[in-house]
Amino acid sequence: MSELLEKPKVLCLGALAMDIVLESQMLPQNDGFALIESERLVPGGSSSNVSVALTLMGAEVYQTGQIGDDNLGNAFHQDLKLNGVHTEYLSVKKGGTTLHTYIITAPMGKHCIFANLGDAVNSLNPKDLPDHVLDGITCFYTDMFSSRASLWLAKKARQKGIPVVYNMQCVPSFMASCGVSREEIEEMLSLCTLFISGRDGYREMTGSEDPIFAMKKLKESFRMADGLICTAGDEGAYWLKGEEILTQKSFVIEPVDTTGAGDCFTAGIIFDFYCRQGLPEKALLFATGAAALKCMTKGPRSTADLAKIQDFIDKNNSICHPDFHSSSGR
Repeated sequence: MSELLEKPKVLCLGALAMDIVLESQMLPQNDGFALIESERLVPGGSSSNVSVALTLMGAEVYQTGQIGDDNLGNAFHQDLKLNGVHTEYLSVKKGGTTLHTYIITAPMGKHCIFANLGDAVNSLNPKDLPDHVLDGITCFYTDMFSSRASLWLAKKARQKGIPVVYNMQCVPSFMASCGVSREEIEEMLSLCTLFISGRDGYREMTGSEDPIFAMKKLKESFRMADGLICTAGDEGAYWLKGEEILTQKSFVIEPVDTTGAGDCFTAGIIFDFYCRQGLPEKALLFATGAAALKCMTKGPRSTADLAKIQDFIDKNNSICHPDFHSSSGR
């Protein structure tokens, strides 16, 4: 992998949230009860999770998006700055309500999430962003919250030759309830350089249960230059790159909290493939290691820096189940 001569710059736009994390020994059943063992207020949101993970890895990260001027938004803003993320492009809505979630966790990484969207996260106006927002940027990341601003930035990025990574963190049916249309999602698919989603996202987009078939089907329609990645939990991840399917199996670990693991995986891909210009198979391994470390830590965000991730991979690569391989398809 190439060494970094200077810090690469990444612009992130998307979900910005404060998480109320409720720890329990079990997820409640219908009409049932479960005891809360601890309750914590922690910063989260897919986009900011990616931003913090990238900063720990060694990138210079600029966060954009919109929060409210409420107590949750103020705490969120301060935390981003404390984590070294640049916030000069972060918009604050006067009288607005910041997106916040209730995350219930249980042993073995089980969790569920309830989201209160508020009125800020999806209403960023492109006019509020300066024309120079993409100057010097190595990669632009979005999860399509604030869809108008996401599409505006993606178009500008493509005009400048900047890679666009679209992470479908939430499936289209949920995004529709957040005001993001199927047409907007498809427009982003036509603009992005690399598309990342889980099995559910591919299933909703194509109707197929087979992620390999679904990736090929989407690539035929939208022709992403760097392909498509499917994250598959314990099974690892698949990357359709050109005509080749790269596969990286997951590490054998005892998960503590899987919340935010996909965000750390995405950050790992962006950092290793776009910032360090690493090979795709190496980027998959690095991203899978970053996600595994997150699963071993409570909370929605990573605490692992570049050295810790690399050390984990060096010590545990032999116990992935099994190692990376590639094929022409199935």
